[in-house]
Amino acid sequence: MKCVAVGDMMIPSVYFKEELEKSQIIDEFTCKSWKEDYSKDEFREVIREIETKGPEAFDPGEEITDLMKKADVIFVHQCPVSKKVINEAKNLKYILSCRGGVENIDMEAAKEKGVKVINCPAHNAYAVAEYTIGMILNELRNITRACMALKSGEWREKYQNSETLTEVRSQTIGIIGFGTIGRLVVERLKGFHPTILVNDPFADEDKIREEGCEPVTKEELLKRSDVVTIHARINAGDPPIIGKEEFGQMKETAYLINTARAVAVDMKELYHALSEHKIMGAAIDVFPTEPVTKDEPLLKLDNITVTNHQGGATVESYVKAPEMVLDMLKQTLE
Repeated sequence: MKCVAVGDMMIPSVYFKEELEKSQIIDEFTCKSWKEDYSKDEFREVIREIETKGPEAFDPGEEITDLMKKADVIFVHQCPVSKKVINEAKNLKYILSCRGGVENIDMEAAKEKGVKVINCPAHNAYAVAEYTIGMILNELRNITRACMALKSGEWREKYQNSETLTEVRSQTIGIIGFGTIGRLVVERLKGFHPTILVNDPFADEDKIREEGCEPVTKEELLKRSDVVTIHARINAGDPPIIGKEEFGQMKETAYLINTARAVAVDMKELYHALSEHKIMGAAIDVFPTEPVTKDEPLLKLDNITVTNHQGGATVESYVKAPEMVLDMLKQTLE
């Protein structure tokens, strides 16, 4: 099969080349670069545009587009694959993506043409799952607050949750989204022995029960959980998963964790919920605008842990993704 691979700032073309050279599936390949010279801040805006506008957000350029139209396999990370490209690629059989999501690919056009799309939700899943556990512990146990106080010369022993804090084994953890990351979070939580609730209308309830969790509605999850962590995908234009109504359903002693998408949470309502003590606390790794400005209201609150979109930032999350995707293609062909 003939393949065109397109690297970018996050996964440069050299990593695609290294894996394609080892492949026994791909007979011929060409590697190209798309926005590899961008800074992290510049590329972050590219991703944001793709996640809100889809595969039409950017034109990859004439050279890449022409190569895509002649390929049997298109292999990308963030580079868009539009409806026009899919429709005009006469020999196209597979679109491979190193991303967890498929916002950069016209899925409807691929389906109509019978082109199989293989994406890689596990590429940063382990990293994000680990980070989620860290964020839960950090917010519950006031780790960052204690650290900052001590560095400022204060031996701080009083926190907002000092009178209500229990160990994770005594808590009910609510997982919204039972995909790759949600399942990995469950695996890692099991060692702490909490009660785990899961809300995912697309997941098999028997599979949820097999993992020792209880499938519930979102409303029940919010009402019962001491910690709510979001791992569901959200499409452009969808309402937030957690907004004013949902905050009103949560316990006053509950915590919200978001290492998924910023748009999954109504950030203005989060500020109100925290500042008015409608919930106990939150830990947030993603923001609607990144980098966050100094006047971001959430930064002024004591009952929130904030980080700068570091959940998936490990070496394995990116450089191993092309290898993972080619393995998935091999399994598909077998």
